[in-house]
Amino acid sequence: MSVLPFLKSYWKTLAALLIPIVLLPLVLEPLFGDKIYAARCGYVMIIMGSYWVLELVAIPITGLLPAILFPLLGVQKAEDVCINYFKDSVMLFVGGLLVAMAVEETNLHRRIALRVLLIVGARPYWIMAGFMIVSAGLSMFISNTATTAMILPIAVAVTVELNRHAVTLQQSRSTIEMTPIQHQSSNSVYIEGSEEESKTRPLDQSFPDSSAANIADVIEKAEAQFEDAEINFKSLSPRQQEISKALVLSVAYAASIGGMATLTGTLTNVIFYGQFREQYNNAAAREELTYASFSFFALPTMIICLIVAWCWLTFQFFLFPYLQSRVSEHDPEIDRNMKQMFRRKFSELGPVRFAEMSALALFLTLVVLWFFRAPGFMAGWDTGFRQHFITDATPAVLIGFLLFLWPRQIPVRGTDGKWPKYQAILTWKVIARKFPWDVVLLLGGSLALADGVEKSGLTDVLKGVLLTLSSIPPLGICAILALIVTFCTEFASNSAIATIFIPLVIQLAEGTCVNPLYYMLPVTISCSFAFMFPVATPPNAIVFSSGFLRVIDMVKAGVVLNFVCMGIMIGSLHTFGYWVFHLDQYPEWAPQENCTALQFHN
Repeated sequence: MSVLPFLKSYWKTLAALLIPIVLLPLVLEPLFGDKIYAARCGYVMIIMGSYWVLELVAIPITGLLPAILFPLLGVQKAEDVCINYFKDSVMLFVGGLLVAMAVEETNLHRRIALRVLLIVGARPYWIMAGFMIVSAGLSMFISNTATTAMILPIAVAVTVELNRHAVTLQQSRSTIEMTPIQHQSSNSVYIEGSEEESKTRPLDQSFPDSSAANIADVIEKAEAQFEDAEINFKSLSPRQQEISKALVLSVAYAASIGGMATLTGTLTNVIFYGQFREQYNNAAAREELTYASFSFFALPTMIICLIVAWCWLTFQFFLFPYLQSRVSEHDPEIDRNMKQMFRRKFSELGPVRFAEMSALALFLTLVVLWFFRAPGFMAGWDTGFRQHFITDATPAVLIGFLLFLWPRQIPVRGTDGKWPKYQAILTWKVIARKFPWDVVLLLGGSLALADGVEKSGLTDVLKGVLLTLSSIPPLGICAILALIVTFCTEFASNSAIATIFIPLVIQLAEGTCVNPLYYMLPVTISCSFAFMFPVATPPNAIVFSSGFLRVIDMVKAGVVLNFVCMGIMIGSLHTFGYWVFHLDQYPEWAPQENCTALQFHN
């Protein structure tokens, strides 16, 4: 019995040591002959997949294994492996992260959120729509985790204010005061109430998909203690409980959905882009997949999913409880007071500052440069430079550089005749404190693994194995892949799932003469459909830490969204995807060997 506590405490260490030992036969040359290096690459791939899924070692650190094992096993030279950790797709993501930090540093996100809330109105379901619009819009260009961390405190403050009025309206019609938000140092969120019914949600998970130095920084920012709220969640009416759940849950869902709309919206999209560029490094492929072409497919898909998500949350948390009780608890007085509070909070921000205008202008400039570099329907601005020398990483790094140069205050003399002290929008101190190097390591590790799979010859082995699926129609394979990936991401890192599955479906597509994007796109987009569990994705974990949700609440809301969004994605693939990427044809930029049928039919 004394062994059990030891195993419980150290099972991760033991598993991390035993997995490579058990798999050692894969590195023995007599067993595999001329396929030995493919087998050794498979050895590394299985180890990394196991470590990622079981989280035996910090997920970003697992991404360093190719730099250690590939040279030791003779798969690749060290210099060939290490170059993968800072390819242009990594720099593309770095530039996007710098812009995200500028938005946060200038407090631009708060002004945008309050402005949208003023527009949509004070009804709870319209407030939810406002938060979803802001969250999805920001997460198109900013990390999903950072978006959730920035918007959740505002959503929770609004939720507490709604609940306060629901509790006190019958006693008093006094003016509302906005509940202040204060950061805590512990990884939990505490809601004031009676001592025995207060809720605390511990959260010590580690996620790589953040825009802060680590998830602890994100959680610390998202967590809030509500002073003098005097609200006990369990004492609220069922309607107020449902409103609270809907508002905080909508922030996470919208952030996950919004991230799938652009190449830089979420790490899985960047992994997809990086592996596509790694596998198909030719001019035709570079013209096929650009920031603009991906957005033409993914943006309409995202908008449809977002609307459906709002409709489903509205039905589950607002309409369905009303249909059950047939009693409306809505009070117009709360709407009026909330509208006044939004106006007051927006006015407290003061006039738009030069730093906010600058951050917004640079942000919009980056989006325009990305979109019109090679839009497809016209010649892009990159045609004015040496052919094929510019990628989407170039404008991203350019704007990131300008953020360290552009002044935070307008360079105009004050009334005292003095010039304002120069300070750039971003400083290195901010970067040193917040920059997510974990994301860089994870992304680099995925590219290194994909490169090793190609160079070792493992791709040919996988292609032969996956040909056994050729009897299944492509549409069936597409649906199966979407289903598997969607539910795998509920239990494992979506970045890890993308890294594992994308190289496999590339080989499957090439072996069956199917456009590789026909399988790569559903795998990539499905990685964003992680709605059911707190551990599925960092946005879910952050909103769960607010204390308003139970796991069963997320499961009931998320399982329906999983299936509905999968259906929407498959429908979009066969409409927008066919139009943008010509998915009904086997492309010229893919290998043509052993591929006689150039078209497939569903």
